[in-house]
Amino acid sequence: MRRTLPSTGALACFEAAFRLNSVSAAADELNLTQSAVSRRILSLEELLGKPLFQREHRRLIPEPAAIRYAREVERILGELETATSRFIAERDDVGLLTVAMPPTFGSRCLIPKLNDFIAQHQGIDINFVSKIRPFDFEQEKIDVAIYLGHAKWPGAHLNFLTDDYVLPVCSPEFLANNSITDAKDVMKCQLLHHTTQPNLWKNWCLAHEIEATDFKTGPRFEFFSHVIGAAMAGVGIALISDLLIQKELRNGELVVPLGTRMKCEEAYYFAFPPRSAEDVNVQKFGAWLKHVFAQPAARRTSRPAASAQLPSGTRESQPVTD
Repeated sequence: MRRTLPSTGALACFEAAFRLNSVSAAADELNLTQSAVSRRILSLEELLGKPLFQREHRRLIPEPAAIRYAREVERILGELETATSRFIAERDDVGLLTVAMPPTFGSRCLIPKLNDFIAQHQGIDINFVSKIRPFDFEQEKIDVAIYLGHAKWPGAHLNFLTDDYVLPVCSPEFLANNSITDAKDVMKCQLLHHTTQPNLWKNWCLAHEIEATDFKTGPRFEFFSHVIGAAMAGVGIALISDLLIQKELRNGELVVPLGTRMKCEEAYYFAFPPRSAEDVNVQKFGAWLKHVFAQPAARRTSRPAASAQLPSGTRESQPVTD
């Protein structure tokens, strides 16, 4: 039985023309002539037995069914491109491991230690991608992930790495201009927020047994790198995972006004799909991560700090951060 399979060239021309709303723009992107793009779209229409566009002068108006088709084609071409790139990158003597990680954690905590892993495992190439939320391993071309959240990820195994602690931090100049002697004084200052953890300051108030009604005020940022930057610029006080600000604490760019840190209910985990449980490269990377997180000197600032435990039953609405 003959399969109804359009050529990838025709699909690429259709997708580009749909996305750019122009045959000429599609031709420029694909490095083809306008007539070549038009011919391939016409051949696709002949195969499908129906038009994809209404052509009015030089305008392309997609048919309703073509809009849905274009979205599917875009997804399929993207997956094909990814699979091809992975195949080209893989060699018989090298294993390619694609690792998803929160971007700020990756740049500040993992990448500085990467030379150690490369030196120990020269037969493994690492491909890093940024993810700030759980995803479906069956739908993504990702082998493993580093995850901050509760011990629950449908369709994935989770191996505990380490607990997470947050510290109230600000710039030295901000502290010099604000009198902070207890937790109530912190609530009088401008607070900085991370949008995926909207209840973090509320939980901090509960952990320190203070009542506060204005913990929701203050600027909000999508990425922790932006929260850190705002704190360093003296915009306000932020609650930041101490894993992410070791350098700033050491060099004095950030200070801890109260010296107290809060243990979060969320923790760091090594996540991977069931199909990868016996993968040697996955096991090696997971073992290396466990070793990295087991080093106390790399985990905590040397400054002594009392710990505040998050009250039982208190949960943050978004457990995954960047």
